[in-house]
Amino acid sequence: MKLLNRAFRVVVALWITVSLLVIGQWPHMVLAQPETDLSKVRGGRIAVMRFMKGRFGSTPRETIDSSISQLYFNPENMSPDSDGILTGHVQEALQKHHGEKLIPLAKTMEAYGGISKDDTRDTLRTLAQKVGQALGANFIMAGNVWRFKERVGSAVGAEIPASVAFGLYLIDVSNGKVLWREVFEKSQSSLSENILDARAFFKKGAKWVTANELALYGVREVFLKYPF
Repeated sequence: MKLLNRAFRVVVALWITVSLLVIGQWPHMVLAQPETDLSKVRGGRIAVMRFMKGRFGSTPRETIDSSISQLYFNPENMSPDSDGILTGHVQEALQKHHGEKLIPLAKTMEAYGGISKDDTRDTLRTLAQKVGQALGANFIMAGNVWRFKERVGSAVGAEIPASVAFGLYLIDVSNGKVLWREVFEKSQSSLSENILDARAFFKKGAKWVTANELALYGVREVFLKYPF
């Protein structure tokens, strides 16, 4: 009887795990302390640093702490303006959360242009801190994109679907601590290829989307998990 009860508990646990993965509700780990940092971020000034192209290693930590010169991407899988497009989408998303606390993108770009940089020594984390200090910001949202591949075909039929992959990191300017991070990596697939993707497919209008549309969808999905 004990063995049956144990087996039943295992089956239930597996069922819950699979269900969470299918519907996309697996709990997201916020790196910040819930009470202290939530109010701290909501009350502070925040800015979006222009996305960097490329990644290094297999984890977010490796990417943000590697020199900019080490970041790598396949040029065949990257649109020239992908960094600017994603920066704009993230700025728009943060505006809804932080309102007047969000520093205008033009000012952030100006500050980035004015700081000293060394691609062999600077990392995504150190650049975020430099930009934040120049702006007098408390927090910087930094990001990197390593795939932004345009579809081949049209909205009704694509020979090759759009594919987008990027990471986001909310960094405390004072100490470089990453308070929140998320990764989005997706190539659109049809319902017949992946029935588990039905929710996402219909959210995107039941069509073959462009890379820009997939990027916007990705930013919106990521910010559903944004706790601040």
